[in-house]
Amino acid sequence: MENKARSLRAGYNGELALDFPLSFLLDEQYLIFYYLRLSDASGSFQMDTLILSTNFMLIIEAKNMKDHVIYNDMGQTIRIENEKEQAYTNPVDQVNLQHLRLLRWIRQFKFPTIPIEKIVVYTNPKMLLKNQSNDKSLSEKVMHKEKILSKIDEFAATHTSKCLTENQLMELSYQLTSAHTPKEEKVMEKYDVYFEELRKGVICPKCKSMPMRWHKAKWFCEHCHKVSKTAHKHALSDYALLISDYINNRQARELLQLESLYVAKRLLQKECVEQFGVKSGRKYKLDFRKLLNE
Repeated sequence: MENKARSLRAGYNGELALDFPLSFLLDEQYLIFYYLRLSDASGSFQMDTLILSTNFMLIIEAKNMKDHVIYNDMGQTIRIENEKEQAYTNPVDQVNLQHLRLLRWIRQFKFPTIPIEKIVVYTNPKMLLKNQSNDKSLSEKVMHKEKILSKIDEFAATHTSKCLTENQLMELSYQLTSAHTPKEEKVMEKYDVYFEELRKGVICPKCKSMPMRWHKAKWFCEHCHKVSKTAHKHALSDYALLISDYINNRQARELLQLESLYVAKRLLQKECVEQFGVKSGRKYKLDFRKLLNE
């Protein structure tokens, strides 16, 4: 799970690294969509970045890797890190498949034909790219992020004819955003972990010890003596992300390691956005964004 988390975090940071160069694109000329996930007859597919204009579309597959990445003559992508080789799915094949699926998805709306370009962008400037294949067009599709703006300018110079009107562009944008379906993954089921196996209690925001003890309307850490009025928010947000958006008083007391039904009720009423039911059947709706942002 830690390896998977590191991989996801690296990918996310790589995609964020594109924000800066893409911020120089003119708003009136380009529309930019991040993490767009669409459904088709084969399931779902997601694009890291999709750029729309009236003249062409561009799919960007972002990669954040260290050390060496080699494209060999067998069509493989090999990453060398700490002198160890590891084979990866060829991102050019990935983005080509995204191109095909996006093209088929758009056709259902009867829009005029519009060119779809695609590139693979590596966001770590210190990473060394090597092309050992016989594919001379690879350098046109694979690049570091520093080249992305000049590449977009190159596409704009190539595609000089308008394929979509402004109204059609807005309609396509609407269809894309309406069809976007974020992936909802049940993490506990995926890794075969049960609620009973989780460590319960409030984690100290200073020393990370647990559980903190509720005393005189505050959380108190017996290890570093940190005092907090809001440390329970992270425990509740963890519950919302891992278990369920809904929690009752008994579950909250078990999670927060509280003995008092009244204290648990008071904290839930304060932190939860909605309540449903009465007495022992009452449930509270958790919003992890609200809990983490305040």
